[in-house]
Amino acid sequence: MAEPTIAPLYPLAAPMQRQPEPTLLPHDPVAEHIAAQLGKPVLFFHETQAGEVQVDIHVIGPTPTFPYVRLVTSGMSKQPMSVPDGAPPYAELMLTLPAAWQLDEASMKEEKWYWPVALLRHLAHYPHKQTTWIGLGHSMPNGNPATPYADSVGFCGAIVLPPASAPEAFHSVTVDGKDVYFHCVVPLFKEELNLARRRGFEELLHKFNEKNVTDVVDPARTNTAKKKFLGLF
Repeated sequence: MAEPTIAPLYPLAAPMQRQPEPTLLPHDPVAEHIAAQLGKPVLFFHETQAGEVQVDIHVIGPTPTFPYVRLVTSGMSKQPMSVPDGAPPYAELMLTLPAAWQLDEASMKEEKWYWPVALLRHLAHYPHKQTTWIGLGHSMPNGNPATPYADSVGFCGAIVLPPASAPEAFHSVTVDGKDVYFHCVVPLFKEELNLARRRGFEELLHKFNEKNVTDVVDPARTNTAKKKFLGLF
């Protein structure tokens, strides 16, 4: 599988406009699909300056059956990615956060809270800016050499996986005859990133399963690929 080229360090630019209602009122099948399958968004992050595509991020609040926050993009699939023959050209992305993650206006000015929003925004634009594509199993370092997304976290890359924690009906939607697939973004430590790129994402998934790592972002989680030093720690 062809991996995308090294992603440049994403710019932690001014936060997207935070708002309680969607800006675009006309019929939006992707937004309607997100609401129908995951629940009505409690918040939106809206891009005020559009590039190749205009990306909005829908914030789905926790529920009794799924006590986490989901961030889901819409707009990425407005344009096809530059894919090899047979690969799906239309995609949107999802990232899952703990229920206690701070998304208020003040917190969005702090790197330690804003970086997942910035990461999702960056990845949604990346294939269009770089004339490439993002697909299942692709791992993307944060720059070359890979550096942490924020001073407060050790994650310096991410991998794209199926949205296993979401209902199966959410995984894709057909819009104007185009199949749009939703992928889950999981942040990685440097050693996990290297493992995925060197030996394949199946090996990393095996490590995740061994350590019960899920798609929920947890900066304090175990680094599943870090080797112990002489078995001492």
